Amino acid sequence: MARVGGTARVCVPDDTLEGAPAAPERTYTAALDVVVRYLRMVCAWPEGRGPLARAFSYVLPYSFASSGVPQLVYFALGEHEDNVELVGFLADALGSSLCCFKMFQLQKHAVTIMAVREILEGFTPMERSVAAHAELLNEHCERRSVTILRRYVRAYSVLSALTVVFMVLAVIRNDPWYSVKAPRYMMETRPLYLFMVVIATIELYAFPVAIGLYDGMIFTLSLHTACKCDVLALVLEQAVRQDADEIGLQDGAEEGKRMRLCAVYHQQIIRLHRASESIFSTVALCQMFYTLFGLGTPLFRMLNKTQEVEPQDIAFSAVYVMWTFIQLFTFCYSGDIVAKASTRLSLASYVSFHPSLSGKDTQLGRIQNMIVLRAQRPLFLTAGRLTNLTLKLFQDIMRRSYSLYSTVLRMR
Repeated sequence: MARVGGTARVCVPDDTLEGAPAAPERTYTAALDVVVRYLRMVCAWPEGRGPLARAFSYVLPYSFASSGVPQLVYFALGEHEDNVELVGFLADALGSSLCCFKMFQLQKHAVTIMAVREILEGFTPMERSVAAHAELLNEHCERRSVTILRRYVRAYSVLSALTVVFMVLAVIRNDPWYSVKAPRYMMETRPLYLFMVVIATIELYAFPVAIGLYDGMIFTLSLHTACKCDVLALVLEQAVRQDADEIGLQDGAEEGKRMRLCAVYHQQIIRLHRASESIFSTVALCQMFYTLFGLGTPLFRMLNKTQEVEPQDIAFSAVYVMWTFIQLFTFCYSGDIVAKASTRLSLASYVSFHPSLSGKDTQLGRIQNMIVLRAQRPLFLTAGRLTNLTLKLFQDIMRRSYSLYSTVLRMR
């Protein structure tokens, strides 16, 4: 397959598999099958689309962007009351833009997802030496990935359905209740208000995929990367199980084949990491900036209300905060999973190094040195290649969001 986003199919040398037991038939790509199935639901998967579906695939992302237009007009007309409301407007605009961006990223990286599937399939033949242990790790990873993906999408689907119900009730009661700010004449003009409701309904149809699937996918690819790092640690342990001083010439040749297999397997992990990085890096940076505004926005709105705060305001604020919190936590926790697995692999490669083997076989020594040197450079998922996604970053953003919240309150 052609190179896509820094990924390519790896051909495993035949001599690395010589004498190995038969490869298992199963490949662990069920989570990616779930991704493809949901992308087809919103016409975001490039295969098998007709002209109408292709046009609809552009309408869905732009429906997110269009939801920010009423806020822009609201701000341009000067109907906002103070700085607190302005910060809320900025947060809503950033949230809508982020949803639109995620939807376009899913469409853009459909080819990268297909490349990731080939990379995962390429791991299977190289796991024959530790097939029993690798199968357990892979099955656990697959079950967990599929479960997380489906739960993310279902959770956001429930949220979308509830929002649609509230909007329909508002239309029936002739109450222009809307979750975003809009100019007064747009809210009081029935056709314009109904048009906004229709656009919001289209947006909510794609919302579970654009947000739930995207956030679940970073968790999925991080779990697969961590799983493969753990499998490679087992392969390295298997490759150097015998004492180096007792290995004969024939065993030394077999040891060379195993070490070459480890080098190829490690290269596959690096390619999987690069593919994940190409999909999530830019969005993660945007997610950081949005969280700085999004976490405090509901509190700004409630404190700025002149009338009594109603239960629906509290419910909306709680959902808004949880949504923003979970998105940021998902990105940072997924990056933390990859970082810790990479650290475990680095330690395993260091422990597996045998200088005596390097002296007996120069080529084997080079392979060992290459594996150790590459493993010492840890793998991280990054936000725009500026900072590493870890739980420490999550804590820093939470603190900065609180500081911004305090600053805006002083500006009231």
